[in-house]
Amino acid sequence: MKLVAKGGKGWLGYWLHPGEPADRPWRLVELDTEFSFWRPAGRTLAEGAAADRAAYQGEPDERIAFARLAADLTALGLPLSTRDYDALDDTEYVVDPERLMDELTEAAREKHGLG
Repeated sequence: MKLVAKGGKGWLGYWLHPGEPADRPWRLVELDTEFSFWRPAGRTLAEGAAADRAAYQGEPDERIAFARLAADLTALGLPLSTRDYDALDDTEYVVDPERLMDELTEAAREKHGLG
C-alpha cells in the first residue's frame, strides 16, 4: 500500500499488492485511524475525494452533487475522467487488504502463542 494523502477517515493511497492485476490501474484504498480499510470509488485521488465529498454537499442525490464537484474541479484545471458518479471505477480488489491484514494478524498471534 502506498499512502499519499491524509483524508477524512485517515489516509488515502493506492493498493499495490503484487497479487493485483498488472494490466489495470492501481485501486484506491483508504486506511482509517482504527486500522480499517475502505475502498473509495474512482481511479485517482481527485475522483475518490470528489466521490466521498459528494455525500456532504447538501444535495439529496449524490450523483448530482458529484457532477457539480466534477464541473468545479474542471474549472480549476483538475478535470476528472467522468462527471457521472455511476461510471466511477469501483472494481473489487483481487487481494482484499482487510482480509489480508486479518490473516497476517492471526498468523502473528498464533506464532506468539496468542491464538
